Amino acid sequence: MRVEIKIDPTIEDSVAVIHAPKMTPEIIALVETLEQADEKCSLLFAKSDNKLFVIEPEQIDIIRIEGNDTKLYNRKAQEYIVAKSLREVGELLGLAFVRISKSAIVNIKRVDYLAPSFNSTMKIVMKNGVSDYITRNHLGDFKNRLGL
Repeated sequence: MRVEIKIDPTIEDSVAVIHAPKMTPEIIALVETLEQADEKCSLLFAKSDNKLFVIEPEQIDIIRIEGNDTKLYNRKAQEYIVAKSLREVGELLGLAFVRISKSAIVNIKRVDYLAPSFNSTMKIVMKNGVSDYITRNHLGDFKNRLGL
């Protein structure tokens, strides 16, 4: 792999760009390393049983809209309500999170398995047992993030 570094004092924020013909395990590891070095969100606040909890992003499996609430499910499938919209939560989280539909975002590090479903969608099951569907509109982006 060839590495280039361009120093430009006029740039306010560092940006890493990777050009590659396809996603490989090495690139995924590199992205994870860069992601850990500059996490967008170190924690998220969520409610359950009238208590406010601090949730670290790596503990989240899935975040989705249910009714009028934005809910997140942690590694133990415990349910929490977040006082932000799904879009706002998605902007706070790092690269390990990817949108799978208009109403759900998942942690790609916590995917258990995928299965074909109806109408060109895929069922996604998280390691905590919670499942949802990847819509056709988001399937391409999801596969790209996984290197498929």
